[in-house]
Amino acid sequence: MGAEDYLQEPLTGDEVAWTKGETQENKCRDLPFALLFYAHLISMAVVSVIYGLPALDDTRTEVVDVGNGDEEERQLEDYAGLFKLSLISGCSALILSALALVIMIRLGAALVKTALLTSVGLSLVFAVGCFVAGQIVGGVIGILSFLCGCCYARIVWSRIPFAAANLKTGLTAVNENFGLIFVAYFLVILALGYTAVWALSMIGVYDVAGDCLVKKDDTGEDITEDEDDCERQINAGYMVLLLVSFFWTQQVIQNTIQVTVAGTIGSWWFTLNESNSCCGSAVTSSLCRATTTSFGSICFGSLIVAIIETLRVMIESARRDHDGIILCILDCCISCLQNAVEYFNKWAYIYVGLYGYSYLKAGKNVMTLFRERGWQTIITDDLISNTILLASFVAAGLTGVVGITIDAVKDDWLSGTFEDDAQTVAFLTAFIIGLVMSTIMLSVVASAANAVIVLFAEAPAEFETSHPELSGEMREAWRMAYPATCGF
Repeated sequence: MGAEDYLQEPLTGDEVAWTKGETQENKCRDLPFALLFYAHLISMAVVSVIYGLPALDDTRTEVVDVGNGDEEERQLEDYAGLFKLSLISGCSALILSALALVIMIRLGAALVKTALLTSVGLSLVFAVGCFVAGQIVGGVIGILSFLCGCCYARIVWSRIPFAAANLKTGLTAVNENFGLIFVAYFLVILALGYTAVWALSMIGVYDVAGDCLVKKDDTGEDITEDEDDCERQINAGYMVLLLVSFFWTQQVIQNTIQVTVAGTIGSWWFTLNESNSCCGSAVTSSLCRATTTSFGSICFGSLIVAIIETLRVMIESARRDHDGIILCILDCCISCLQNAVEYFNKWAYIYVGLYGYSYLKAGKNVMTLFRERGWQTIITDDLISNTILLASFVAAGLTGVVGITIDAVKDDWLSGTFEDDAQTVAFLTAFIIGLVMSTIMLSVVASAANAVIVLFAEAPAEFETSHPELSGEMREAWRMAYPATCGF
C-alpha cells in the first residue's frame, strides 16, 4: 500500500494539495543568506584578532587598603580567566554531550517514559521546595504544574509505544550509518572553536566599547571620575550583534546536522544498499549537500530563529531591571513566535535534507503533507523532544558544576572581575555553553526521529519493503496510539 492510498479527505478551497517530494535540481538555494553567514564569520574572526587578543593582556588593577597602613593591589578585570573558563567548560561539554549521545543511542526507547515521569516529578519537587521556603505562590504554581503534568502523562501514556518505536527506528538508522556520529563530533568541535572566537570578540568589544558608568555615592554624587574606577557595561547595540552571531552560528551548525541526518535517513529508507556502512555514500553525499547547495536554506531559517532568540534575551534582561506589563506581554509574544518558527524549522529541514528544496518551499510542502494526513495533532506530541531536552539539561547542569569547580580551584580567574558574583558567573557561563553543545550533539537523535515521522507519512510502502521488521513495529504501535488515523 503506497502513501497515496491512505490520504485523508482532499483539501478544498484555495489550499494546495500535497504531491510526493522529488529530488531537486543540484543548484545552490537561498544563496544570499549563505554569503551573509560567511561574511559574518569573517567579521567575528577579525574582531577577535584585532580587539580580543590584546584585551586578554589588558588587566586593570586597584590599590586597596587592607588595614594597618598596608595596601594591596587587586585585579579589577581579568579577561583571560573568563576565556580559560569558557574554553575548559566547552571541552567538558563536548565530553558530556558525547556521553549523553551514546546513552540515548543505547537506551533511547526506555528513556521516553523516564523523561515523562521526571518532568512530572520535578514539578512536585519544585512545589515542596517552595512551601518549605515559605513561597506559597510558587508552591501553588508548582502543585498546579504537577497536576497538569499528571493529566498530560495520563493522556499520552498510550502513545509512548509509538514514540519508542519511532525513536528505535531512527536510532537503528543512525547505528547503521555511524558516520553521522563522527559528523556530529566534528561539527560540535567547530562549535567549540567558534565559541572561543566569539568569547574573544565579546571580550574585545567589552574592553574597547564598554560604556563606563561612574560609581555614585548614596546621594547620587560621583565618587570619582577616574576611568578605571567605574562599572563597565557593554553597549546594547553591540550586545545585540554579538548575541545574533552566537545564536545564528549555533543554529546553523545544529541545522546542518539535521539536514545531513535527514538525507542519510532518506537513503536508508529508500535504498538500503547505499546506507549500510559507517561512512557510506549516504552520509558523505548528505553532508556534501548540507554544506553546499542547501547551506543557504540552512542559514536562512537559522537567522530567523537567531534574531528571535536575541530579542527574547534582551526583553528578559530588560524585565530583570524594569519589569512591567508591556515587557511581560512582549516576552510572551516573542516566546510564542519563537516556538512557532522552531516548530516550522524542525519539519522544513527534513524536506531540505531529503529532496533539496529551498527553505520556504520545504516548509510549505511538509506542512501540507501533515495536513492532508490529518496529523496536525500527532506531530505536536513532544515525548521524544522532552526526552532529548532532559538529556541536554542534565549535560548542561553537569557542565555548570564543572564551572563552579573551576572557580573554586582557580578563584583568582573571576573574583577580580566579578567579585561576589564569581560563582554565579562561572555556573551560568558553563551551563549555557553546555546547553548549546549538548543541544547540537543530541540533534542527531531529534533529527533521526523527525525524519522517520516524515517518511512514515510519505512512504510507508517503501519502509515495509526495505525494513519489514521495524515497519511492522511502527505500524502496530501506530494502530494502538492513533486508531482513528490509521490507514493500514
